[in-house]
Amino acid sequence: MPRTPTTPGTRAARPLHVLRGSLVLGVSVAVSVVLVALVVAQQRLQVTAGDGISYLSIAQQYAEGDVGNAVNAYWSPMVSWLAAPLIASGVGLEDAAGVVSCVAAALVVGISAWLVWSETRRVLPAFVAVVVLTPVVMQAAPPRTPDLLVVAWVIGFLWALRTADRALSGSGRARVATAALLGVVVALGYFVKLYVLPVAVVSVVGWLLVRWWSGRRQGDGRPRVRRPWVTPVVVVLGFALVAGPWVGALSAKYDGLVLGSSFGVNFGNKFSTTTNADGWPFLPVPPNPAATTPNEDFTPDVYRQGPFDRPTDTPAPGSSDPGADTGATSDATSDRSLAGKARYYVAQRLEAFPFYVRKISDANVATLPVGFLLAVALVVGAVRFRRSPFVVLSGVVGLVYFAGYAAITSSSSAGGNVRYYWPLFPVAVVVATTLLPRVWRSAARRGVVARVAVALAVVALAVSSFAQNVLGAQAPFVASTADAVALPVLHPTGMPPVRQLAEDVAASGALPDDARVIGSNTRTTASLALLLGAHAYGRSGQGYDVDSADQRALFSQVGIEYFLQYDDAGQPERDYSAAGTRVASFVAVVPCVDDTRGGGASPCRVDVVRLDP
Repeated sequence: MPRTPTTPGTRAARPLHVLRGSLVLGVSVAVSVVLVALVVAQQRLQVTAGDGISYLSIAQQYAEGDVGNAVNAYWSPMVSWLAAPLIASGVGLEDAAGVVSCVAAALVVGISAWLVWSETRRVLPAFVAVVVLTPVVMQAAPPRTPDLLVVAWVIGFLWALRTADRALSGSGRARVATAALLGVVVALGYFVKLYVLPVAVVSVVGWLLVRWWSGRRQGDGRPRVRRPWVTPVVVVLGFALVAGPWVGALSAKYDGLVLGSSFGVNFGNKFSTTTNADGWPFLPVPPNPAATTPNEDFTPDVYRQGPFDRPTDTPAPGSSDPGADTGATSDATSDRSLAGKARYYVAQRLEAFPFYVRKISDANVATLPVGFLLAVALVVGAVRFRRSPFVVLSGVVGLVYFAGYAAITSSSSAGGNVRYYWPLFPVAVVVATTLLPRVWRSAARRGVVARVAVALAVVALAVSSFAQNVLGAQAPFVASTADAVALPVLHPTGMPPVRQLAEDVAASGALPDDARVIGSNTRTTASLALLLGAHAYGRSGQGYDVDSADQRALFSQVGIEYFLQYDDAGQPERDYSAAGTRVASFVAVVPCVDDTRGGGASPCRVDVVRLDP
């Protein structure tokens, strides 16, 4: 039988060594997954908000067989697909998402450990990878979004890329098989999150270019690749065969060739201040009868189906004058020329970059230093493709992922959500631990001080990961924006006020099943809608007012039945006689003010008002 190729410079694995290493790493990964499961269990009552509402609502539609409504161009389907069978079997929405997170965590830690062990043939570097990555996946597991699946995909993509690279100079059959596998993995990434599709494409091109460049150098020692076009063609075919049915479903639903709509929606305002401000409706409505909120599909033609009219007695966002026209001012001051858009894009990316770097450090402070040291090692020739192909390929993937988000992040969002950048640290850990034996040998030749320095660096890597992700400590040496909140591992978080409010509302019968609601606090209303099986209308920052006759006319036009009014608990009770009937009132510690940041929680009276038709 042919031998599995090993990286130059690594020792061959003996059977006993393999058995011992497999046992140690298997137990380590199992412990890691148990810790993740504990965290997920302790936070199972956590209230789903933001993106998670859409993913769970879509998963529920799949579980109920409502595929027509569940097919969605904006939200990638993988996390909903994985949760749907569990929901259909009776598992709750949040618990189903927790199981998916545990599986993703197992893939991240398990594949990372196996990659490091198979590259080094040493247990200790792989064990270090498990120890460092465990706090990361513990912290990343509770959110009900696909971001931990993205991390798992990136690590799996490294494995598929390495497999294809090792077969590139082998037999034609091996090249075709591994290239097809790589295409399948790219398609799975496309299902996980649309952003990783261009990351995969550019990474594959970068890999082939690095392979070609390395082959031109003297002493590479690798045979020339015959018919180099075969691999990219097979990768494309493998992707097309797996992704084709989904693309077909999207194209049929949206009447045209569609890969996804999130690029157009999220990237349009990177070139102009007015792109996303023009033409948005005043009152967004759920995209279909099964949807929980309007955010369930941001595809423009779908999201814009709500009324465009702004009531005359309602101020435009950011204006105290009901008649103000912010769009006209924006149009007059924005340069829509190609050169103007280019200048705006570059200026915004430069302004956003410090925020971006800070957010990466907020997640894990060691990410950027490891990347910088790898770049230096590549420049000075300490790391070369001939000797360390996997390390170089990991560097290519990490660089492409980093550059991709650097090209789209905005200062207005303070560098974006930190969970978008989670994959960078696991890639850095895999690179660092793979190179650890070489670094240790080099330090051993330089004496005790060098070895102590390397050992301290490894300890610092593990301690910083634990401190930031489990203890909630802020990143050292940088201006951190992370919240200093410890991760609950062995103690439950208790009943969140929004969930308790939902239980109180359900027990009172104030809102019937499938009730159509809007509220003065849109974010909390959306979370309540998911918990209560209702349908929430509107979006944050619009200033919905039950006292506005014009607004109530719009509410009636789209079929809204109930209004949730959030007021400070100490304020006098409102008179709703002109709008409808107050059917119930509750007090909960939730945000009373609706704005783009959600507002701070305080004792709040929540009135449920049944609107007159």
